[in-house]
Amino acid sequence: MAGGRGGCSAAKLREITEMSDLAYRRELDGVRAIAVLSVVLFHVGYPDMTGGFVGVDIFFVLSGYLICGQTYMRLEAGTYSVTEFFARRIRRLSTAYALCFLVTALLANAFFLRSEMGVVADGFLGSITFTNNYNLLNSVGYFSTPAHENPFLHTWSLSIEEQFYIVLPMLILLTRRNRVTFAWLLSVLFVVSLALTLFSGDLIYDREERFFASSFRVWELAAGGLIFLVTYHRLIPAKLPLMPLVGLALVVVPVKFLDASYLYPGWATVLPVLGTVVLIAFAAPGHSWVAKALAVRPMAYIGRISYGTYLWHWPVIVGALYYGVTLTDEIRAVLVLVSLALGAVSYHFVEMPVRRISVRGEGKKRLYMLFAGQALVLLGLAVYLMYQPGKAGAGEDARLEALKAEVMNVHPGWDACWGQDSPETFCTLGVEGEEPAYVLWGDSMANSAFEAFDAYGEEHDQAGYMITKAACAPLSGAGTKPDCIAFNDRIFEYLESAPPMDVFLFARWSFYAEGYGHRGDRSGQVALLGPDGSAAEENFPLFAESLSAAVARVAEKHRVIVINHVPEFPTSVPKSMLRTMRFGSEPLNLTVEQFESRTGRTVEAVRQAAEENGAVHVAPAELFCNDTVCHHEVEDVPLFIDNVHLGPRGNDLLLQAVDAALETEGQ
Repeated sequence: MAGGRGGCSAAKLREITEMSDLAYRRELDGVRAIAVLSVVLFHVGYPDMTGGFVGVDIFFVLSGYLICGQTYMRLEAGTYSVTEFFARRIRRLSTAYALCFLVTALLANAFFLRSEMGVVADGFLGSITFTNNYNLLNSVGYFSTPAHENPFLHTWSLSIEEQFYIVLPMLILLTRRNRVTFAWLLSVLFVVSLALTLFSGDLIYDREERFFASSFRVWELAAGGLIFLVTYHRLIPAKLPLMPLVGLALVVVPVKFLDASYLYPGWATVLPVLGTVVLIAFAAPGHSWVAKALAVRPMAYIGRISYGTYLWHWPVIVGALYYGVTLTDEIRAVLVLVSLALGAVSYHFVEMPVRRISVRGEGKKRLYMLFAGQALVLLGLAVYLMYQPGKAGAGEDARLEALKAEVMNVHPGWDACWGQDSPETFCTLGVEGEEPAYVLWGDSMANSAFEAFDAYGEEHDQAGYMITKAACAPLSGAGTKPDCIAFNDRIFEYLESAPPMDVFLFARWSFYAEGYGHRGDRSGQVALLGPDGSAAEENFPLFAESLSAAVARVAEKHRVIVINHVPEFPTSVPKSMLRTMRFGSEPLNLTVEQFESRTGRTVEAVRQAAEENGAVHVAPAELFCNDTVCHHEVEDVPLFIDNVHLGPRGNDLLLQAVDAALETEGQ
């Protein structure tokens, strides 16, 4: 690879100068089709597409290949221009981007409640400033808005790509347009980011940080750039008959077999990235039946409309779920078709007309003026959304607040009780002035059960303590973060020195056992750490072992009462009830079969941990559910304050379940 601008024959230079882009490869549009269909089918909830999120990784590699390839060829030809580079990005991306987000934001402002518009405004601003991945990283939390209520959630990946497009010209300036130095810098980016992704699992276990941070994704874009260099300089054979099939398998198999339990990005990410690289390198036209299959008209067309399809599919899904649509197979198919149709409209009537504008001379000026106008409109709308959110929903907001007034269990210590780890600071329950006879220990589920256990103390003329820490179940030698494990150790020390009492353990057990929330609720974001602080490859075995150990440890001195799962709903119960009032949509429904599918093995592990260690087992689901469905309301009053935490009516049922279990035990 010759350095600088030289080393090129006149014929070669003429050939490169005449090319505005890499030669079109129809089979790569087929790869794009696999990517976008994987993502869309995953997002609409097809059960056989649990790893569809890898479609984003495929897009990253393809983007790196195309952008780095075009850049390198212009460096070689001596025709590279930073202003033309950005003009091409504006021409390719900005108009469809701006239109989709303008329409989405205006529709959200028309239909969403004021209380829901904060996350919309933040997502909109993050999207138009290409920082939404970090906005999501910093805003996702235990009580954050579920994914399916954020219409701009999907733009995190577009933000990462745009950040790469901004950094790339800087790298070129650093290398003084020397293509060899550029190749080396690209290699360094690849190695450092890949090493961080593969070998930092024990250090950086926070799944939000791993999933959204650019540092864990840039190697995928760099991989695309490097495979361009390898193929362009013919460093590998162009034709190896089995390799296209291997590449296709590496891309398709993860879509079926990966799921949210994997630490991602991590070792599993290598599969789709490597598969895409192999397809780029070996699935050239005429080299295999794989290339022919990828290049068939329907696949190639879906690939061409993939950008618009990706932009529109998530707002379409969010809108349907907001309206209260139940995702049956028929509805899923309709949502996919609507997304593809909008992608086609975007491609033919928005993207293609703009692509005809030249990136040189007057055309370049027009593109920059177009971008400036779009930016002004979008930034103005962002300011409006932040200061005048959701006017159309003001009346409904009052109705939601009325619902919340009936269900919100905001006891005086809701915030003050978190993380208190000594008798001097524990929140108290039951009667005042008595020595504690019981303890309620758990995560936010225990905190939401304050009313039930305060009433329990009054009922039995006892005092008690409430010990809670958010996203921190009462486990021995395991936790979501090191400070959770340390907190639990301090509580164990307290209990070992305290006089005998009743210790109630209550948490959102499946959150830790399965490693993810329910449906859009914190999907795929819960790592469980072992005693050495490293993240478990699979949560469930560590969860079962650490819960049993915790029960056994406490039971050495105290009577332990383990409270099993309450139903988890796919969306906020009060909000769902309000949407049913507004739109006449189907009421929220959770079948027992769905509940057991999500929590079945967790419920069994909790029951075993209690029974094998001589503890009392409470099964509140027996009161919340009948033989077929689980209830979310009683007499039009929600049992929950969101999708899982208990309101006052839910507390009433929980207390009944506790009393019944203790009565059966003989109290």
